[in-house]
Parts: sequence; C-alpha cells; structure tokens
Amino acid sequence: MRSFLAFAAAAVRQQAGYRAEILSMVLGALIEVFARISIWKAVYGGQHAVAGITLPQMIAYAIIGATLLSSWDAALVVREIGAAIRTGQIANSLVRPASFPLTLFAENLGPRLFNFAVVCTPVIVVFSLIYGLLPPASVAHGLVFIGYLAVSTTLLLLISILFGLLSFWVFDAHSLEWFMRGFGALLSGGLVPLWFFPPVLAEAAHVLPFAWITYYPMAVYLGQLDLVSSLAYLAVGLCWIAVLVGLIAALWSGACRRIVVQGG
Repeated sequence: MRSFLAFAAAAVRQQAGYRAEILSMVLGALIEVFARISIWKAVYGGQHAVAGITLPQMIAYAIIGATLLSSWDAALVVREIGAAIRTGQIANSLVRPASFPLTLFAENLGPRLFNFAVVCTPVIVVFSLIYGLLPPASVAHGLVFIGYLAVSTTLLLLISILFGLLSFWVFDAHSLEWFMRGFGALLSGGLVPLWFFPPVLAEAAHVLPFAWITYYPMAVYLGQLDLVSSLAYLAVGLCWIAVLVGLIAALWSGACRRIVVQGG
C-alpha cells in the first residue's frame, strides 16, 4: 500500500509541474463541454423533453459526463504499455517490488485525481454559472453517485490496462488505442446516452462494463434510477471490477512468461 501511494503521489507531482499543459487541458475541456451543450440545445430545439429526458438534464449530463466521468483519455495508458514493450523497458517491471499493472494503476490514478481538482472543478463551476447545473435528484442519489464516480474511475483505468496488456499478443498498441477510444466513447454513453441508442445496441451496451463509466453514474445523478436499482447496479459495477482484476492478473501472468521465454 505504501508503494502504491508513493507511485500515485510521484505522478501527481510530475503532473503539477506542467502548468502550460494544465492550462491547455482546462481550455480543451471548456471547448468540449461548450460544444456538447450546443449540440444538445440544437437537438432539442424548442422541445422540453426527448425520450423523457429534459434539456436541463442533458446539460447536466454534458457538464458532468464530459468532466468528472470521461474527460481523461485513458487510451494513453495503452500507448504507454505499447511503448514499454517496443523499447524493452517492460523487462524492468519484473524486478520491481510491485506488479506492473498495479504500478500503472497507481501512476495513472494520481493524475486522474489531480485532474478532478484542477481541470474538472473549474470547468463545472464556469458552466454552472452560465447554464445552471441540476443538483442530484436527492441527497441519497448524490451519495450513491460518489460511489459510482469511484467505480467509474477504477473501471476506466482497469479497462485501459487490460487493452494495453493485449499488446503482448497483438504487437500493435496503436490500433488497440484507437479501438478502445472509439469503443469506450460509444458504449460508455460518453458521447450519446444509452437512452437514445437503438434497442438492440442499447441492450448490449447496458451490460458491458463501459456503461458504468458514464451512463449509469449519470442515470443515478439525474434520478433516472431509483435508489434500490442504483445500489443493485453499483454492486454489478463492483463485480465488473473484480472480473477485470482477474483478467488483468491472468494476462500479466501470461505476459511475464512471454518476457522470460523471449528474453532467455
């Protein structure tokens, strides 16, 4: 645990040193959220609601969904793993006291939490002042949403690590990176909520772990799920975390064998 916290803290300190990058991230987030809100205002036109979802709800979805839930490009983790494999630096991970996947998780969790504080928060404040921001459907929904936020962040990191480890067999992290970015943006509900999906695609997306990154957290925040259903789906999200941890452990074990065999 101490090593985990050390890796996370070091990553935060490194991230905090790039002030120009932080500013560009804030500006980029402002532009992205503004674009999403503008698109939904155009889609709604003068209508009060579409598919039972009001425009203020979609504005809240755009503000929170594009900041707290999906503003961070997790596909960069896939690129990092691919680069480590290409350069041979991955072999150094075998002699570290902590496993490579755990180290990756810690090193990327720190910047993600830093991003919450210095990028997401000011962007949410700005657009809340301009457009207004619906509060959670209830205090209880707000508390459950915090749990979903933790699940969302964890799943986002685990899925990116899982895709990255596939580079040991695919040997083309670039294609995996783009596949994950597009697949995740679509099935997480980050771009278009699953409410507006065609029935067949919506049924599939609802049960995949991507839906717990953006769609389910926002459905809870907006009160589209009652508290009993919210807690049930939260438990399913935790089960997905356990499944992904198991898959990552299996992939890393297989990757270590490949490293040893190919390295002699």
